[in-house]
Amino acid sequence: MQQTIHKNYKIAAYLIFSASAVTLINHFLHYADNIATGTLALETTLLIAILGYFATLGKDWLKWVLTFITVISVFALQPILKEFDTYPVYGILSVIACVLQIIAMPFLFLAPKER
Repeated sequence: MQQTIHKNYKIAAYLIFSASAVTLINHFLHYADNIATGTLALETTLLIAILGYFATLGKDWLKWVLTFITVISVFALQPILKEFDTYPVYGILSVIACVLQIIAMPFLFLAPKER
């Protein structure tokens, strides 16, 4: 028997996948000279994509994990925004990825719990 997933989980999943794609594009643009130097950004992108997959499954615990990761992302934006004059595209794309994660959180919190 197939379980139906609430539409809020699907919307959140699309937003999370979008944030993952923006993070990946940002990584390739910022580290174009030496891709291997930014392995943490690639690991973060993979983690966000995995969270998007769990959102498509309708996992209730995901909202707390995404909240924790988003809070860390917001604090990580401070040094990026200090270098905004030097790397404006990197700063803008980092803010967009963080905003997409923040927008996805209410959809996860408003979805009904699993049974």
